[in-house]
Amino acid sequence: MTMNKRPAIILFALILSSAAAGQDTDYGIWYEARASKEIWKDLRFDLEASIRTNENARNIDRFYFEPGLRYKFNDYFNAGIYYRFIDKKEKDGNYHPRHRWFLQMKGTAPSVARFTFSVRYRIQQQFKTYIEDPEDEEPLWYQRFRFELDYDVKGVPLKPYINAEMHSELFNPNEFVADGWRSMVGIEYTIHKKHTVGLEYIYNDSRVTKPPYENLLGITYSLKL
Repeated sequence: MTMNKRPAIILFALILSSAAAGQDTDYGIWYEARASKEIWKDLRFDLEASIRTNENARNIDRFYFEPGLRYKFNDYFNAGIYYRFIDKKEKDGNYHPRHRWFLQMKGTAPSVARFTFSVRYRIQQQFKTYIEDPEDEEPLWYQRFRFELDYDVKGVPLKPYINAEMHSELFNPNEFVADGWRSMVGIEYTIHKKHTVGLEYIYNDSRVTKPPYENLLGITYSLKL
């Protein structure tokens, strides 16, 4: 590491520490595995599974299993439909299923100086099975926007990236423009064009869940068949 990079890294760490100071924050680790296989020309089957921890990574908050289909219309646009089965630890201390389905669209701009910008939009509906209040019986609709910028390192299968995601409830508006924000910075390394491992830092800022702030470490693995 060169000397001119060290002050920038130290400054970045100080900014993160200052932002977290005095806030009700939590720490967790997210483990994610993904696989993708082309089953027809431009049509892919996607599969994702995850274990997410909280309470300083001591508690498994939820795990999920998510299959879906994605169609690539061209080099700049794809869309898909997915189902996510979630088992979440509720207030009674037990795990109860949640069912979510969503439509997803993603647009990617042509690369400029090895930088690529993309936008992802999701509209989702979720059902709870753990009922505390009458409104829990009603499904929730959300929309989510994610903006991402990544960089293709020349000569190395390495991709650093940064993104920001906003989600808000549909059909039942509240006083918040966005119910939550998620910011992420990470890096991915691809091995033999099929296996990709990644490490990321995730910061959650929520208006509707507790604790309102989360600092998360993401560990990912992807397989392209």
